[in-house]
Amino acid sequence: MKVIFTGKAINVNALRTTSSGSVVVHKMKWTFITLLSCMICTVLGSACFAQDAAQDDDKLREQVLNAIERGQRYLIDQQNNDGSWPAGLYETHANGVTGLVTLALLNSGLPSDHPAVAKALDHLEHPQMRPASTYEIAMVIMALAASDRGRGKIAELSAQLESMQLENGSWDYGTKNGNWDNSNAQFAVLALREAAHVGIRIDEEVWRRAQKHFLNVQIGSRKNPRGAGWAYKAQGTPTGSMTVAGLASLIITQEMLQDDGDVAPNGEIQCCGGDDDSELQEGIDAGLRWLSRNLRIESNPGVANWKLYYLYGLERAGRFSGRRFFGDRDWYREGAEHLVNGQDVRAGFWISHTEPVRVAGTSLVLLFLSKGLSPVLINKLKYGPQANRNPDFKQQDWNKHPRDAKNLTNFISRQEKWPKLLSWQVVDLRTAADGEGVAALMQSPVQLLTGSESPDSIQGRELELLRKYLAQGGFLFAVNNCDSEEFDTGFRDLVRRLFAGQNQLTRLPDTHDVYRSEFLFEKGATPELWGVDFGCRTAIIYSPYDHACRWNKWAVNDPEKRLPVVKTQIDKSMKMGTNVIAYATGRELFNKLERPKILSAGDENQLNRGRLTIARLRHTGGWDTAPNALGRLQAALETVGIEAARQTPNLPGNDPALFDYPLIYMHGRKNFQLSDEEIAGLGKYLSNGGFLFADACCGAEQFDESFRRLITQMFGQPLERIPVEHELYKMQLGYDIRRVKRRIPAEGPNVSSIETRESIGEPILEGVQVNGKYVVVYSKYDLSCALERQATTACAGYATEDAVKIGVNFVIYGLFQ
Repeated sequence: MKVIFTGKAINVNALRTTSSGSVVVHKMKWTFITLLSCMICTVLGSACFAQDAAQDDDKLREQVLNAIERGQRYLIDQQNNDGSWPAGLYETHANGVTGLVTLALLNSGLPSDHPAVAKALDHLEHPQMRPASTYEIAMVIMALAASDRGRGKIAELSAQLESMQLENGSWDYGTKNGNWDNSNAQFAVLALREAAHVGIRIDEEVWRRAQKHFLNVQIGSRKNPRGAGWAYKAQGTPTGSMTVAGLASLIITQEMLQDDGDVAPNGEIQCCGGDDDSELQEGIDAGLRWLSRNLRIESNPGVANWKLYYLYGLERAGRFSGRRFFGDRDWYREGAEHLVNGQDVRAGFWISHTEPVRVAGTSLVLLFLSKGLSPVLINKLKYGPQANRNPDFKQQDWNKHPRDAKNLTNFISRQEKWPKLLSWQVVDLRTAADGEGVAALMQSPVQLLTGSESPDSIQGRELELLRKYLAQGGFLFAVNNCDSEEFDTGFRDLVRRLFAGQNQLTRLPDTHDVYRSEFLFEKGATPELWGVDFGCRTAIIYSPYDHACRWNKWAVNDPEKRLPVVKTQIDKSMKMGTNVIAYATGRELFNKLERPKILSAGDENQLNRGRLTIARLRHTGGWDTAPNALGRLQAALETVGIEAARQTPNLPGNDPALFDYPLIYMHGRKNFQLSDEEIAGLGKYLSNGGFLFADACCGAEQFDESFRRLITQMFGQPLERIPVEHELYKMQLGYDIRRVKRRIPAEGPNVSSIETRESIGEPILEGVQVNGKYVVVYSKYDLSCALERQATTACAGYATEDAVKIGVNFVIYGLFQ
């Protein structure tokens, strides 16, 4: 037998046959002291993952976080004793500058009780602080809304801002002289949106007038394939800063205005009755096309000034519209790189040649960097025949309800224990398959697939991309639009094609964790959901009911005449959507530059010759529950210099071929029982130098009970706790695992299924010794599902990083004991 190490080859006489024909597994001997190029790394190490893009993201993320921290320090250093900031050239809007800086500090991560922020909020809430201009009022409202303070003042200022709206739906500086502009109008709309999100009811007519204004002043035909943008005034050349202002304002008014014209008198919602606010959507789509064609990062398109103000608006347009790309350009990454490089090296501020006020420029950049970094909660998948993906093609079936993902994301961000700032985005499945690959999907923990037509266009590379994404621990949430039989049949077929018929949708029982992950759904009253299980969790959930239609109609404040039965429908669907997302994520989210690293599956076609081969023990208790777990562990072994074969034979306990392998792996979730012949064969293997390592998937009690019974039958003694002083916990070529994180699910009938507590300390490992050496090592807490990233918060077990370290130590001990 030959075991290959990075840089060195170790030749060992690992196996020999005795005169009786049995095989004795001998100890492996080290033939050298050091290993060339043996770089010990964690589960995130380069040998485990394809990581070029991830390394770029990690580097940029570190730069962005450092830039944010330096920018925060600069702003704090510039604060006046009374809590305000010097306004410089913007002295006529001094309160607005203080509101802007306060908003930037809050959004970039400082809490409301931070000394500088608290002092600023005290200043903004002071009774004598009376902002007068549109800019000032808007910035004070946004700062207070972000702080969860001053609701009374927000209501007062919002009413003042509503009264300042001009007849044409726009705003001026506050004089009501009719000299309006789209910049003032944008800030008014932004502020009223934030007021609405903290519970202040805004007159619907204010939203309607504002929406009509921005549609009326859009420059160019909305059906123009090159798009139509906005200028500072009604006429002129469209600019980037005003086009992002127009886009954000239309999207906000779309969010705030809900038309229940599709609701029957009995409360039945006609989900697919016709075009959805087509004129408004045409305006939004035209603005997005203009921006996609004219996007710049280093300057404001169409004008030579206000670059930082433009980038501040670009972040908002991208986040509100769910766009990661405008055209083929990743606006956040390009913008972040540009701004990080443009920060003052010594002091940490930002300015541009037409934006010389340092505290204002720095605040605009902090808002871009921090808000753009917000976690992407949902990727909405764009798919279908190529012609149907054209933005000008009206019937885009994948986007039947265009506000569904946005509204669900906004709803979730308003719930306790979730981040206040969450984003969503559209991902073109074909573009991802042809370009970035699985990394494009992994920027979000959930892929949302909706439609009313069959998704049979998902073939070839697109199908393989979804398959790879799910193998990486991803989650697919599918929703049938319009009660479509065609989509239902097509999606079930898609699942069969994904898994070659091995996995099929099954209806989830009322006891499934998804029905109590966030909101509690009573047994017998659960919405119908179907799913496909992977390892310890359901990785695909499908709803035949059109929840997305109800998400599409959700509003921060319900329309005044909305029927109670409609509110009930929407509320139930919002809660069900939240439960699915909570189940999929466990509320563990990554920011935009912190996506999970891609787990390497290794080369499936490599030869086993000269490589360590680990066999799997076959049994009736779910021996292949986590089919990729051993492959992930074998890939991780390469980080400690052990090249393991990817092909893993599965054998029963009475198979003589067991003796061909130095290590046997076993896991499961259910009760099992081996035959007398299997117990005898496995016992003979272990008594003659073999080694078995095992774990209970998801901490399953049924498997745990069966495994303990097996060990007692085989050895006449129970498993014993392995003391932390044992070499297994700290191995020279492996890891120090004396302190790891273990997840302990909460218990109780009314407790959320994702509530957990974390224990930090030694792993709980047990084993059986023969001649002073452990021949069986066992974890009653999950390792296997964590290895393939398919564990849930409801699973008692270890985090992926620690599961890898524990598994590697198991293998090293088993090889060299």
